[in-house]
Amino acid sequence: MGEPDLLTADQGSLRHAAGSMGLRFRPTPAHAQGQYSGLFGIGLGLCCTLAPGLLGLLCLGWGAPGWLVMGGVFVVAGLAMPVVTRWAGQSRELDAG
Repeated sequence: MGEPDLLTADQGSLRHAAGSMGLRFRPTPAHAQGQYSGLFGIGLGLCCTLAPGLLGLLCLGWGAPGWLVMGGVFVVAGLAMPVVTRWAGQSRELDAG
């Protein structure tokens, strides 16, 4: 892995952390941040639990079609995220910033 690769990975990691923190705390009512954060953590734990088996089944078990399915899942999730976050922002009063 060369220096440009490391810089790209660092940028991706920083953007992921900033985005997840924004999604975790910004749309959350002040009185319910613990509950929202707990649910967010459960989702993350569930992903870490299910992902290895799912990736193994699809990518190793199904081969190329499995990789295409996973690519499709990532594309759909990536396209849905702005729509969902925009909806969340419109359905709640958010502070600017």
